[in-house]
Amino acid sequence: MLAAYPKFAVRRGRGWSLFLLASLMAIGTSFPVAVPAAVPEPSVRPPPAAPDPPPVPPLWMPLAGAVVRGFDTRAGPFGPGHRGIDIAASVGELVRSPTAGRVVFAGRVAGTNWVSLLVAPGVLVTLGPLLDPVTTADRVRLRTPVGRVGPGHAPPPVGRAGSGREGATLHLSVRVDGVYVDPFAYLVDRPRPRLAPLLAPGGLPGG
Repeated sequence: MLAAYPKFAVRRGRGWSLFLLASLMAIGTSFPVAVPAAVPEPSVRPPPAAPDPPPVPPLWMPLAGAVVRGFDTRAGPFGPGHRGIDIAASVGELVRSPTAGRVVFAGRVAGTNWVSLLVAPGVLVTLGPLLDPVTTADRVRLRTPVGRVGPGHAPPPVGRAGSGREGATLHLSVRVDGVYVDPFAYLVDRPRPRLAPLLAPGGLPGG
């Protein structure tokens, strides 16, 4: 059959091999070669920073008395301790707001009246025990009367000299986002510390 058409006869040999090689190269170049995608290196992100606590406004003493007991949270949020400060007072003495705020609670707790003021977002100031406390939902200004000192918060010191009233203590506490903090750090008119009487060499009060 090929002899009848010598023009189209294909010689087997080196030319045939080159023809096959050229055909394979042409087919290979017509298809894209898959390149493996670059794997991004894992990035180490720093942990998110804790938000700053809300600022506590400057506080003024609710009455003119000495601090007879300080702040103490040594036992945690629910254990024994003292989550505020106690200020020497007399029963019936006028109590003023240590800063401007809104009354969010005014009622009885364990048989005595207490008042809580929202003085900044997340910041609560609590005072007690009180007689005749202000009503709830009232907004008070700095140094506005919020009640009078009531009995029931031990230990009561001796009454003010010349007042003729029973000795008592007023409790002041500050909570920031539900955590009690030391109010003394925010008082702008801190009272002078009360000094204990000196002892004689034998350990007895000096006369």
